[in-house]
Amino acid sequence: MAYQYEASTADGRMVKGQIEAGNEADAIRLLRQQGLTPVSLRPISLQAASQPASRRIVSAQDKMLMVRELATLLAAGVSLVEAIQSMSEASGATPVGQAAQQIAQTLRGGGKLTDALATCGIDFPDYLMQLVAAGEMTGKLAHSLHHAANQMEYEEKVRQDMRNALTYPAVLAVSGVLATLLIFIVVVPKFAGLLKNNKGKLPDISVWVLQTGMFVKEHLLILGVGAGLAVFFLAGIFSRPQVRQKFWDALAHMPLIGAWLIETEIGRWAGMLSTLLENRVPIVKAMELAQGGVQISLLKQQLALAVRDLKGGTSLAESLGVHRTLNPMGLNLVRVGERTGELSTTLKTLSVLHTNAGQERMKKFLIMLEPITILLIGSVIGLIMAAIMMAITSLSDIAV
Repeated sequence: MAYQYEASTADGRMVKGQIEAGNEADAIRLLRQQGLTPVSLRPISLQAASQPASRRIVSAQDKMLMVRELATLLAAGVSLVEAIQSMSEASGATPVGQAAQQIAQTLRGGGKLTDALATCGIDFPDYLMQLVAAGEMTGKLAHSLHHAANQMEYEEKVRQDMRNALTYPAVLAVSGVLATLLIFIVVVPKFAGLLKNNKGKLPDISVWVLQTGMFVKEHLLILGVGAGLAVFFLAGIFSRPQVRQKFWDALAHMPLIGAWLIETEIGRWAGMLSTLLENRVPIVKAMELAQGGVQISLLKQQLALAVRDLKGGTSLAESLGVHRTLNPMGLNLVRVGERTGELSTTLKTLSVLHTNAGQERMKKFLIMLEPITILLIGSVIGLIMAAIMMAITSLSDIAV
């Protein structure tokens, strides 16, 4: 059965974790064999021990660090089981520590690392399994894990860059909406009495602004609840993969931002394919795995057709050219890589070129987006204030 333990190491550090043993005495013996002095030992049911594995939520950063740490320990000459056990002890009762403990148990039972990673309860990328399998087959597991960690780090950096790119415009938009609401709630109602003044003719825009301000103030609670429900509804809609896919596809067809997304996707695809090929994953399998990481439907379909042609004996450069997946420069790099046997190297170059191009497009997009957002917000607020001033000045247009 499983035991939850707390023990001290030889240098006095306290560690926590789980251990599998037949009884309490065996658990204590196993801990002492690992150089640990048990402080507390608590039995837990197998069901309770296994339940967290199916519900472990681990961030992409923690996954990458877990793979990177394992690769570093293996490169330093530590055995696989000892490296995993060390990670389990260091992480304690965290999701990563529990997953490492389960991986260690699978390995001690004679299982492979690929099987252990698949059943540890953490949702690792599919390409990690292929890289680990290739590393186990070639005896270069540490090398394969380093490449996997590099790819995971690159993908997380791309996602972070996209989030950072949209953060400032989003803050501007939210600030503008809040400022507009503040004007409608606080400023506009102070001039609502002008609507009851029959001595002057108010401009239509002034009437609309004043009536809107009064409506917002009188129905503030209802509008707030409605906005909250709308946000909740949109969050539920965007939680569906089909909706997110359509959203990405729509963005890919927009001017400027579409080219940025496509450049970024091609750069990520080329980098992943280069990593897989460098670790001796068969090219057809590598293409299928790299294609699975692409989010834009049109690009994914083009790559699927290229995989089909590749299975039929067509060269990669020819199939990518027929389906207009890459530009002439990219096709030339792939063609030269196939002819010289250095496809992984030329794909890595292609990844860098497209990634840099995507970053330049992102800068151009931000250069345009930020002033456009400011102009829109300023125009709305300016229109409201102009409407109020027009209402005030209209009082002086009374016929004598």
